[in-house]
Amino acid sequence: MTALTVSALGTADLTDLCGQTWQGDALQLRSHSASRKFYFVTPDTDCMLWLRAAAPEDRMRFQFRFFLVYSLSSATRTTQATLATKASSRDPCAPGSFLQFYDGPQEAPRALGPPICGLTIPAPFMSSGPWLGLRLVTRGRQPRVDFLGEVTSFRLGGLGLMVRVR
Repeated sequence: MTALTVSALGTADLTDLCGQTWQGDALQLRSHSASRKFYFVTPDTDCMLWLRAAAPEDRMRFQFRFFLVYSLSSATRTTQATLATKASSRDPCAPGSFLQFYDGPQEAPRALGPPICGLTIPAPFMSSGPWLGLRLVTRGRQPRVDFLGEVTSFRLGGLGLMVRVR
């Protein structure tokens, strides 16, 4: 696994960083290089990126600015049994593309909530330590992925207030 260290706010593409670790204070992360112009439509993608704070006492925060993650059709045929399973699972992302955030370290990650998908910008994701993982999975015949977000390091100050680092 390669570690990328960045000091100033830069821009990177998730699809170019698959399988890597990024370390730094701030990063603007796009889904892919043509974000905001075209969807990322490559089916059967399973891309993991680990984000590591610049300092071990810092935490990571990911805030979306733009968010579209879904599939136009699922990977399997829809039957009555499939519809019943979908209704009972209550996971709107189950048949299609999704993002999943993890609170790290990489050796023992914990999911930060359920997978996310859709057209509504989710609430920010925050790690409990210096590691935050992001996984993109595309499924279905016509995946549609396009997002833009900001990753920042922060430290809890007095009274539990968030303090931006650097």
